[in-house]
Amino acid sequence: MDIFLFLLLLGRATALAPIVNTGFGSVEGFQYELTNGKTADIFLGIPFAQPPVGDLRYEKPKIIDKWSGVKQTKEFGNPCFQFGDKKIITGEGEFSEDCLTLNIMSPHETSSDPKRYPVMLFIHGGGFQVGSSSFYPYQNISENFVSQGIVFVTINYRLSAFGFFTTDDGVIPGNLGYWDQTMALRFIKEVIADFGGNPGSITLIGESAGSSSVSALTISPHSNKLFHKAICLSGSQYTIYSNIKEVLPSSLIVARTLGCVGSSENIKKCLKTQTPEQIRMAIYSAYANNSGVHLTRFNPYVDGDFFPETLEELVKTAEKIPLITGTITFEGGFFSLAPLQLLVPSAIPSERWSSYSKDDLESFIKYQMIPEKYGHRRDGLVAKLIDYYVKRGGPNLTSSDYLERYGDIFSDIFFNIPMYFEIQDKTAAGIPVYVYRQEYHNPILSENVPVKKASHGNEIPYLFGAFFGESVEFNKDDKRFQEDLLSAFISFAKTGTPTIQGTLWEPVTGSRLDRHMSFENHSQMRSGLIQEVVDFWIKEVCKDADMEMIKEALLPVFRCSKMHVHDSL
Repeated sequence: MDIFLFLLLLGRATALAPIVNTGFGSVEGFQYELTNGKTADIFLGIPFAQPPVGDLRYEKPKIIDKWSGVKQTKEFGNPCFQFGDKKIITGEGEFSEDCLTLNIMSPHETSSDPKRYPVMLFIHGGGFQVGSSSFYPYQNISENFVSQGIVFVTINYRLSAFGFFTTDDGVIPGNLGYWDQTMALRFIKEVIADFGGNPGSITLIGESAGSSSVSALTISPHSNKLFHKAICLSGSQYTIYSNIKEVLPSSLIVARTLGCVGSSENIKKCLKTQTPEQIRMAIYSAYANNSGVHLTRFNPYVDGDFFPETLEELVKTAEKIPLITGTITFEGGFFSLAPLQLLVPSAIPSERWSSYSKDDLESFIKYQMIPEKYGHRRDGLVAKLIDYYVKRGGPNLTSSDYLERYGDIFSDIFFNIPMYFEIQDKTAAGIPVYVYRQEYHNPILSENVPVKKASHGNEIPYLFGAFFGESVEFNKDDKRFQEDLLSAFISFAKTGTPTIQGTLWEPVTGSRLDRHMSFENHSQMRSGLIQEVVDFWIKEVCKDADMEMIKEALLPVFRCSKMHVHDSL
């Protein structure tokens, strides 16, 4: 009897501590019991690259060395060093440069498909400045995805001046965060079969900066052969941070603050002698005069390396990776009303909400949206912007209306118009594109702000159980919306064709770029995607447009030559 109990307990202990052998070494995780009676195997904090510390700081990542013994992977790795308060969207752990780790959540049961389970890999957001994979609970991911036969991966990557500092001459290459993501993909391609995943069926999914990352990874020839499908939740590489106008000056400000001057080689050598905390604190100097629509100072850009050509040219020859992409009704609410002034300096403090006026909005457009350095070149565009964002709808607007219009500027500049151009280019290149618009919104999530619409990041609680503020109990409408999201994304990961509760989601075509899935109380296909916004920017702004100024100040891929495409809508 004692022997029987011993063997029983031994078997249970073994079951609770799954061990996977990979080409790099063995890892031991733990099991998580799902509510549907199944079990998930959880492995947290697996290193995929050598720690970018010491002489490897500001270098492209190097693949992790093989290890001996069994590595314990039962806790999230540390968040990467970053800008801002670590409690914002970071999760547990202390800042560290030794942060290039990933997490794998997989079904314990072996797949009946000899090719194994499809894989989804999530890239977190945070404006390339903050964030961590540990913010997204493995429990919710396991319940939502692993329970439905998905191997799910989340990753860390270098952020802010640690991941996107550059000298723009190849010495400190820039886009290091993107190289980290690419290294994570290479690692996953090699090991995911050991965890029950199909290396021939990898779907990337990202939100916000993570969405822009996924967009970038589909375009770069260094990364786009490493996965097979892509889901972009509110973000495109086509947005304002594609140019070098802010990244290089901000990088040099940080270097000077630390006393690192001279040639690029001297700057690099000097930066490698600083403590990570010294670099983190120096980042604040680059944000001293942050205003307008340039919300970040360290971000990806078209560098001639990770992106060897312009985005438009690269898309023409890119792998034809099926794409889901879309935006939320009021993306700009996060950047205009969220109480995160340190991280999002554009946000209007709550004490000003009731008094925010037409004059305030006009002043922002005149003096911050388009930099004054453009002088009278700005006048025509400023007048059009004021007509559209301020005067449209008549004189009887309220402070809440003007706050909404202020947020709409960020919605359009950061999300709607960049997404539109990416859809246009990828459709023209023969890439299947499925577009959505999230209209659904639980009023509880906006009860403390004056604009009652779904804002940026609104889908995160439904997918991953991570809340930016207080968590809320899902009602029946929330659960239906959650089911629609999961149905669409999981069916896409499994088949390449998204469906919602069995209803087919139709892709856009060159003549019907407005076709989209509307996520609402009862999700359905609709037409007229952001049509008023697109008509303003593609038609009205294009009349006598100063293309160079618009590209530099607002939309780096802006063009007018294809506006006939939308005329047919």
